[in-house]
Amino acid sequence: MGDLWSLVIGHARRAPERAAVTGLHDLTYARLVGRVEALTPDLLSCAEAGDVVALEVTAPETALVGMLAAQRLGMAFLPLDTTMPAARRRHVVAAAGARAVLTETGPFALGVARVAEPGPAWPLADPGYVMFTSGSTGSPKGVHVSSRSLVERLDGLRQVPGFGAGSSFLALTAISFDIALAETLLPMVTGGSVVAVDRRARVDAARFQEALETYRPQVVQATPSFWRLMLASGWSGQRGLTLWCGGEPMTRPLAEALLPCGDELWNLYGPTEATIWATAWRALPDNEISLGDPLPGTTLRLFDGDRPVTEPGAAGEIVLSGAGIADGYLGADLDTRFACRGTADVPAYSTGDRARYRADLSLEFLGRSDTQIKLRGHRIELGEIEAVLEEHPSVVDAIVVHVAGDGHDGGRLAAAVTTSGEVTTRDLRKWLSHRLPGPMLPRTLHLAGSLPRTTAGKLDRVAIAENLTPRSAAHDHGH
Repeated sequence: MGDLWSLVIGHARRAPERAAVTGLHDLTYARLVGRVEALTPDLLSCAEAGDVVALEVTAPETALVGMLAAQRLGMAFLPLDTTMPAARRRHVVAAAGARAVLTETGPFALGVARVAEPGPAWPLADPGYVMFTSGSTGSPKGVHVSSRSLVERLDGLRQVPGFGAGSSFLALTAISFDIALAETLLPMVTGGSVVAVDRRARVDAARFQEALETYRPQVVQATPSFWRLMLASGWSGQRGLTLWCGGEPMTRPLAEALLPCGDELWNLYGPTEATIWATAWRALPDNEISLGDPLPGTTLRLFDGDRPVTEPGAAGEIVLSGAGIADGYLGADLDTRFACRGTADVPAYSTGDRARYRADLSLEFLGRSDTQIKLRGHRIELGEIEAVLEEHPSVVDAIVVHVAGDGHDGGRLAAAVTTSGEVTTRDLRKWLSHRLPGPMLPRTLHLAGSLPRTTAGKLDRVAIAENLTPRSAAHDHGH
């Protein structure tokens, strides 16, 4: 396909007046190229090819200019979470070895500042971007995705779920979350347009609906948590929409509720280390939820230890290889998660996620291996309990955590839920007891007005677990 910048130049030459950005601000492909080229001298005064440059930006349309400028000059871009404390951002910038920081000075306009005390520069082959993991399971790591892997993944998404020339993508996600790159860069591959909207539409149902009605994008993506919030607010969808859903497990009740809200609904799956998304499945009425098939060029296999798993019903860890796999973590010579597995000389990423094939060979997601616990001799999948809670018609979001005990009782299960109707903890306990065995029933059920979320829009499992310690959740809260 060529590199990302050459694709943008190609669109600008063939159709210079085609809209590259619409919404709050408009920009043609010709003017976009001009903005990128105008930034080049300032960026080159602070960094050179092979370096990392940080993006301290909130507006997707301005971030787009910074991303393309970095790619044009052979630099990797590092999207920063602007909601993090300044000291934390400085730590991430140093850990990435960034040489410059780009900050927005206006629509499509960026200022460039040299990093005063940069960390060690990493030798990056084919610089693309650096994305730091959330740190929910340990210290955050900087994942480097090459320019080639980025373009491979964007080309795969162009084919499945599909995104054509002239299509528009709502830029809803904060750029520190890697799926935002689909919203901003996939249109650049196809000659489509990015729809830039008020960032408050990420959390405000009325602004979200207003953005859809005003700008009429063809594709909108969000997490299941976000879609549940919109549905609970009364949003009923819009004709002409293709909905992408990912970042958290999709449930059958959510799929059934979302199917009437657009023309197509897709379930997408993929860790940061596999570049945005890695699999896709089109949801259809009455079908069991599936992870679907790997995107073009990518291979998915299941492993139980070193043994490939192919038989229906048997569970294994998801291992991804082929197109779109990241180079690895900054500073790690060879991380075992990126080691070749099953096939010689083929880089692979072991996700830590578990799945199994059903009898019809559809792929059922089973959750994280690190959310599977052993409690009083019983192996328990926390995700399974969450899925059953979310099947209740009044439950908007649910999360279940293992709360440590005093060293003698092995701890207990605690659940927190948000609801959209009159429901009590007694109602939910009854619902669970009819669907789950006794060892899987949470001892504590907490009805919350809202649950904390990360900037990616996912439920913040770490913060919720802290709130459900015995000190704060020693008794049920109900009606």
